[in-house]
Amino acid sequence: MNNSKTIKIIGVNSGTSADSLDVSLVKFKGGDITLLNAFSFNYPSGLRNEILSAGPNSKVYDIELLNLKLGEFVAKKINQFISKNNLSKRSIDGIGMHGQTIHHSQDSGRTISIQITEADIVSARTGITTIYDFRKKDIAMGGAGAPLAPILDYYLFPSIKRPFICQNLGGIANSTLVSSKLSNCIGYDSGPANCLIDKVIQFKSNGEIFYDKNGAIATSGTINNGLLRKLLRNPFFSMPPPKSTGNKEFGIEYARNLYTYSKDKKIKFEDLVATLSMATVETIASSYEKFVFPYSIAKKVIISGGGVNNNYIMNNLSRRLPDIEFIKSDKLGIPSKYKETILFALLCFLRLSNKKVSLKNLTGSNEKLLLGKISNP
Repeated sequence: MNNSKTIKIIGVNSGTSADSLDVSLVKFKGGDITLLNAFSFNYPSGLRNEILSAGPNSKVYDIELLNLKLGEFVAKKINQFISKNNLSKRSIDGIGMHGQTIHHSQDSGRTISIQITEADIVSARTGITTIYDFRKKDIAMGGAGAPLAPILDYYLFPSIKRPFICQNLGGIANSTLVSSKLSNCIGYDSGPANCLIDKVIQFKSNGEIFYDKNGAIATSGTINNGLLRKLLRNPFFSMPPPKSTGNKEFGIEYARNLYTYSKDKKIKFEDLVATLSMATVETIASSYEKFVFPYSIAKKVIISGGGVNNNYIMNNLSRRLPDIEFIKSDKLGIPSKYKETILFALLCFLRLSNKKVSLKNLTGSNEKLLLGKISNP
């Protein structure tokens, strides 16, 4: 990735919980990646509710309307970010935009992944070349389209001796064994991190509360072992990498069924949240034991994503894996909240630089690929 020229990219990300639109400015020079500025913008409640209700069963017209709305919203917020930081648009080489994921699944060996946010609107309103739709080329070449985070994990944290693990706790939990070569890295989705927890809390609160702040609800509950065993029997957890998952396997219908089941079985709500949180811990830990430790004895885990603020999950991960040192990415200069914006800035940089990446051990595609489509102003 060495490049003597300074390249500045805006990275944009919105997770499955749509808690905020995260925007950052990232500098690339000589192999170094530097976060210069970052800010989060809240969604209007109406737009957020549209995002959360969108999925594979939505009408095509409604999805396209939301796609256009998101394009306008994202473009407006990028322009505000540029103005807020007194930036010159001429100094910005591109925008890396993942888009809003409304569906991701692997059915019968076929990956279906849908991200929306109209890139032509973003490039037109900002006047900046926008790179988007990073998953499709990988899917076209036989890959799972995810996870993409290992590409960034490989380039970050040069001070940490390899091998080590990078763990993201977003809606879905993504794990990367970081090796000395990108082609030797192993990456996969281990299962749900926050998505099921968030959804049952939204059901319980009628949309007034969106997540378990600091893991307080889980901490007040007790694990229901019968439900935990039921959760862990899901066949996804025993599938070997490369693998990815999303709202088909662990989406709103799965969460609603769990919520209804817990009420029918008279499981206390705080016990449901504790059990779902422990399922996150157990599926991550067991995935290391099945898929990472047989190949490499990594002793450090660099952890990021919204789940790092969930004390219940973090404390139980440390108890479950006592020989592992967990280090928050914030302590290494990469704020957890903005790590994925840096990822999409990096993917934009690689696309603009015509640099291909090998994802065989990460997504299953067999060729080096140039990821992302280009929308010029």
